[in-house]
This record gives sequence, C-alpha cells and structure tokens, in this order.
Amino acid sequence: MTGIDDVGRLARGLAGAAGLGVGAATGVGFSLLNRDRRTGINMAANVGSELSLAAAGVHLEVQGEEHAWSHRPAIFMFNHQSQLDVPIVASVLKRDFTGVAKKSLQANPIFGPIGWFAGVAFIDRTDPAAARAALEPVVQSLRDGVSLAVAPEGTRALELGPFKKGPFHMAIQGQVPVVPIVIRNAGQVMAPHTYLITPGTVQVCVLPPVDTSDWTTETIDEHRDAVRQMFLDTLADWPTPPHG
Repeated sequence: MTGIDDVGRLARGLAGAAGLGVGAATGVGFSLLNRDRRTGINMAANVGSELSLAAAGVHLEVQGEEHAWSHRPAIFMFNHQSQLDVPIVASVLKRDFTGVAKKSLQANPIFGPIGWFAGVAFIDRTDPAAARAALEPVVQSLRDGVSLAVAPEGTRALELGPFKKGPFHMAIQGQVPVVPIVIRNAGQVMAPHTYLITPGTVQVCVLPPVDTSDWTTETIDEHRDAVRQMFLDTLADWPTPPHG
C-alpha cells in the first residue's frame, strides 16, 4: 500500500510541476503576441500557481492577505519549507514580483526557463562578488516598482533556520518595506527534498509591512533578528482565522 500511495503522491508532485510549466508557456505566448513581457510574467505567475496547486491537491488558507497589497514594491520574505513555496508565494502575490534563487537551479529543466522568463536573479553563494553583481538588477527592479520574493534562510528546512543578511541589505538599497510571509505546514504536505505531495491545506499568514526607512547597515543584524523573531512568534502562536 505504501508503494501505491507513493506513486499517487509522486503523480501529484509531477502534475504540480507541470502546472507551473503550463503557466509559464501561457505567459511566454502572451508576451510574444503582445510584446509585453511584464504582463506575460504576471499571467504566468497567476495561471501557473493556480494550476500547480490545484493539480497537486493543495488548498491555501491565507490570513492577512491585505498586507500583500498595502505597500508595493516590497521585499516579501518567506520561510522556505519545500518546493511548494514557489506556487504558494506566487498565488499570494499574483503580480509584479521577481525572485532570487541559487545558481544551481538555473540548470533545472523546469525552474531554470521559468526563472529566466520571470527575471529571477540566480546567485552563486560561493562567490560573494558575483552574487552582489547578480543582485544589482533586482535592486533596480525594486526602484522601478517590481517587488522581490525571497527566502532569507537560503535553503529548505522544516525548522526555521538562520536568516542571511542579503535581503535586508536590498531592502535598505531599494528603500522598500519588508513583508513577512509565514508558511506554516508546506513541509508536511511536501517534504523539503522530495517530489512527493500529500493533498491538504497549507496555512499562510502575511504579516504587516515592516518599515525600513531608518535601517542602516550598522544596525542590520538587529533588524534581521527582529524579523526572524516575527516568524518564530507566528509559528509558535498561529493566529486564529477570523470567522465569517
């Protein structure tokens, strides 16, 4: 029975990945026909995320969704539990955002082309100078009105890991707020390093924007730690969904 269950869970994982691919193809087609890449990227994010989650049998229960819209552009920081995080965050943000990913994903047959089309910055974490150069267009995009979705942990894990300082530096350079997106249980629906998906509901809480106008590079450690504590507090005491 376990083997049969795993086949079904793998099928959902592959269907979810295919949904992202269909969304990307739709966006590329629209961009070519209309010569409008940004609208095509937005269409890809919308169509791809909804198809991916539906095919995987994953439903989102989102609280604080208004905070995803109250201040844009912004840096949307999310805790990274599984590969489901990509369609989850895309479904919440819907439009006018890009991302950052490790350079090895550039060779991924699914995520690589999607990331290129969406303007994702692929960074080499082993080469700080190259990483900073790769992030310069992202900072410019923030100034041009395009938000950034980034996992400050830098790697997938069920337990919240340490936060890297890079996204916080970008918030200062781009002069934009930070908006935490806390994902509660994506790692239970899809484990961090697997393609197997168990159908279910993933809970997401978007916290109010954090003003960064008085942040400096000298105080960045305390701001990083304060934002990380927001994630810890929310995960430890998950808010009760409003009724009605």
